[in-house]
Amino acid sequence: DKGGQTDGSRKAPALQPLAQRPAGKASVPDVPKPDLRSLPAYGIVVSDGEKDVPGKDYLAFSANVWNAGPAQLVVDGFRSPGKAKMDAYQYFYDAKGKQVGYTPTGTMEWDPRPGHMHWHFTDFASYRLLKADKKEAVRSGKEAFCLANTDAIDYTVKNANWHPFNTDLSTACGEENSISVREVLDVGSGDTYSQDLPGQSFDITDVPNGTYYIQVLANPEKRLKETNLDNNSALRKIVLGGKPDARTVTVPAHDLVNAN
Repeated sequence: DKGGQTDGSRKAPALQPLAQRPAGKASVPDVPKPDLRSLPAYGIVVSDGEKDVPGKDYLAFSANVWNAGPAQLVVDGFRSPGKAKMDAYQYFYDAKGKQVGYTPTGTMEWDPRPGHMHWHFTDFASYRLLKADKKEAVRSGKEAFCLANTDAIDYTVKNANWHPFNTDLSTACGEENSISVREVLDVGSGDTYSQDLPGQSFDITDVPNGTYYIQVLANPEKRLKETNLDNNSALRKIVLGGKPDARTVTVPAHDLVNAN
């Protein structure tokens, strides 16, 4: 088994979206909403990339975005006949669990690459490599995500779900022929993408040596409705060195984390 994905022998049924896309006027009611927070990148290494391209250097890393609550993040995707992408909608619920509103929130797309093979929500997070002055140097091509509760982050927060359902990427995000999917990030849980998955790296072939920051940014386009947008970014300082085909990375301690 891989992190967040089993060999298929312990699959649970996928979450069920609504029978049809929402109708009526979209609205964002005054009810509890999710709070997406990014954790600093970790597992940071230099590699030659997923395709072992000669002369290329990549900076690979793992990243997690979690939900501090007090409400779930619930997103349904619906695909019209003949369309390659799904339209995505975020739902809102009252204290009794009744749906009381929704808003359009981007799209979902099918990712056919090994290690993925599921529907990705396109407005969840983004990764950037920033220069020492915090200006962007490289943006990762990874811009879409399958939402799953792969890791318990903080179950002391209000309304934390100690027994999340969709913990396995193998079932959380639909099949290629799906016409609708539901993706959920429970309160207290996070969605981790590890460094061995396709797209989880920056091309640093032409990036000069020096000090940089890996930025993990939740809800980059601010399309998702949250309780707080000020805690969506996390930075991890790194120092690039070495020479072409032999690049190095040093990762200083960060808060209580004294190693990569």
